[in-house]
Amino acid sequence: MRSSLAARLLLTLGLVCGLTLGIYATNSYAGDLFDVLKRMSDADQKKNYQGTFILRKSDNLSTLRVTHGVDDEGVWESLEALNGEPRKILRHNNRVISIYPGRELVTIRHTSKNQSLHQQLPDNLDQLETYYSISRLNDDRVADQQTLVIELKPKDTYRYGYRYWIDENSGMLLRCDLVTEDNRIVEQMMFTSVNYLSQAPVQAFDLERYQGYRQQVMDEQVLPVPQDEAQRWKVNNLPAGFMLNHSAMRYSQLAAIHKNNSSPEAHPDLLHLAYSDGLASVSIFIELNLNEADHMKGASSMGAVNAFGQPVDGYFVTVVGEVPLKTVQSMAQSIVLLP
Repeated sequence: MRSSLAARLLLTLGLVCGLTLGIYATNSYAGDLFDVLKRMSDADQKKNYQGTFILRKSDNLSTLRVTHGVDDEGVWESLEALNGEPRKILRHNNRVISIYPGRELVTIRHTSKNQSLHQQLPDNLDQLETYYSISRLNDDRVADQQTLVIELKPKDTYRYGYRYWIDENSGMLLRCDLVTEDNRIVEQMMFTSVNYLSQAPVQAFDLERYQGYRQQVMDEQVLPVPQDEAQRWKVNNLPAGFMLNHSAMRYSQLAAIHKNNSSPEAHPDLLHLAYSDGLASVSIFIELNLNEADHMKGASSMGAVNAFGQPVDGYFVTVVGEVPLKTVQSMAQSIVLLP
């Protein structure tokens, strides 16, 4: 897989996911469970805790130690990898710092939202019942905590299913499975231990220790796209419920190489269109087709993320998402440039 595609995969890898729970009698069982998910979705922002969780993507396993705190200055959390390359990540509100001791490197980036470093649910869950059936499975135990288990099962084959294991007492999401149509788990997050704290802990590591490291700012200049320009590209086979919710112009590494011009004065030339049904998301990247050998043509996969690329009217289109392969393929093969 080419490095430029891998970078685009990272833009779409949203880990999906963390409140006091209880099922009360209402007129709608499904509506009641959705209310549980809505209240769960902001639990992570209000809890102080420390724990360890495992993240499985395809055949790759990562073990991470997480510390999370809420104080007068906002929300902060840290992740430390316990296997593979030593690395630490600290997020404070919308600032994310990654530390690689082996390379003596510190990277800094700013996000548009105060987004957690691990799995959370999206803000808007209202429309999901149209495209997913929701049910309560048998209760279970995760990280020595009793959990309530909720399943979101898609009503078509264009998206994955989701299963959530939620701490009955704290409301924390302790396990999340991403499931295919044939019930195969393609991605999983699961806590092995968790310790809830009454107040915010001391930050997990001191940044002053890394002042001698090389620093790299990872912020990317992104320009908004006029709505009429974004709508020039039409996806004829867009799965029901998916709507365009973000568009931007980014820098294409391939275009910069061919132009031999990577200066700040260069104009962003990669159109990024993001679609979502409120839970699953798909990104479309469109750039000039300068040399087809530089692009990934056809299908490719990285764990739960699938991609499909093909030329369209002098451009090269790459569709990437945490959705089944048939979804990105049908979207890529049906996209057209309107006059």
